[in-house]
Amino acid sequence: MATVAIYRGNAISAQAEAKQAKADLKLAKDVNDANQATIGRMQAQADTSARLTADLARQLADANQVFIDNTAALHQLKDANADVSHFLALPVPADLRQLYDRSAAPGGR
Repeated sequence: MATVAIYRGNAISAQAEAKQAKADLKLAKDVNDANQATIGRMQAQADTSARLTADLARQLADANQVFIDNTAALHQLKDANADVSHFLALPVPADLRQLYDRSAAPGGR
């Protein structure tokens, strides 16, 4: 009789352990699914960030090229036209200089 009770106790314990193992497995699967979803969202965000960074780099390159082209055109005009050369040699009025100095300062507009 004692042996039967021991076997019965072991069987009940094994059933409880199996039930807990199934619950643990489900929890691990749920956590893994949540992690995979998070990884997917992070990859999508990284792709978006990379695309936006590439767009910004392209816009910056375009703006730099416009600046280079405008500067070259200004120098050509200055070299070709005495009136333009004379105008560009004039000093900038103090009030206008203050406006430019303020906009060039950190946090300026």
